[in-house]
Amino acid sequence: MLELKKFNTDLEKEWAFVRDMPENENGLTNSYNGVSKQEFEEKVLPEMLKHERGEDLPDWMVPETMLYLWKENEIVGQFRIRHYLTDALKNGSGHIGYYIAKEYRNKGYGTEGLKQTLQIARQIVPEDEIYLRVNKDNPASLKVMQKNGGKVVGDDEGHFFVRIPKKVECSEDCCIEQDNYWFRYRTGAFIVRDGKMLFVKSMYGGYYYTIGGGVHLGEDSKSCIEREVFEETGVKCTANRIAITCENLFVGVGGPLEGRECHVLEYYYIMDAPENASFKNVNDEGEKLEWVSIDEFRNADIRPRFLKKELKGVIEGVPLIHVINDER
Repeated sequence: MLELKKFNTDLEKEWAFVRDMPENENGLTNSYNGVSKQEFEEKVLPEMLKHERGEDLPDWMVPETMLYLWKENEIVGQFRIRHYLTDALKNGSGHIGYYIAKEYRNKGYGTEGLKQTLQIARQIVPEDEIYLRVNKDNPASLKVMQKNGGKVVGDDEGHFFVRIPKKVECSEDCCIEQDNYWFRYRTGAFIVRDGKMLFVKSMYGGYYYTIGGGVHLGEDSKSCIEREVFEETGVKCTANRIAITCENLFVGVGGPLEGRECHVLEYYYIMDAPENASFKNVNDEGEKLEWVSIDEFRNADIRPRFLKKELKGVIEGVPLIHVINDER
């Protein structure tokens, strides 16, 4: 599970991470590269605390909150929130800067870390939009921003300037957010081969869920699942038939849905895949795609949980099933 924590949580690991961060990578500077543990404890940490409170700041600097992204017991990234913008920041690096350690890149950690950082930034910054900047030769970081609702609004010789709405939006999906409630219209795919079914293994606790995603406004469910399967697996599959319709109610776990009252209307399709098609092993979010034996469904952690009971029959040809699944 990925969790964003404020600095001053684990002195030893924070020091090692800051010590090893490059002095400057893709525009994010680190003046503490190579710092000793003693200097980090006696000088750097107190300085960070003052910077967050806005004390003893250089003229060019604004208050800044330092955050670390943890995967279990290891720090995988650093995120910074500048509390408000000066003219230089508006035309420069903006509100948020971040760094993911090289060994943890291309796993979806940047996307999730920025998502959690935005939740905090929206409570801090006074501006109507979150400002970010990204180097033109860093398309992976631009994609992270775009997955979090970022739009390119301008550029200069070496950078794109990106804006993310301060108000949480559901983008182009059929989605509604109100107070602590989150509603979504989603499709899921049953892709079966040689007695096994293809699942996504969640980065939040290791459970399995179906490949699929939110239906876009103006899009039908069949087109949605065919698009989602191709985007996540790299294989063009055809939707054969709807197998299950589900009204799924649950409390969110992990990431932006943590603790939220979730209500999802789901259409699950049996998919036809090309013979000998080669499916990807990891989706765009960095989560693994794994084949699970149908005979092992009973022992696997599959979500929503009702699927463990219904999947085998559906795959074997049971007619359309309607389920109201309440796990609250």
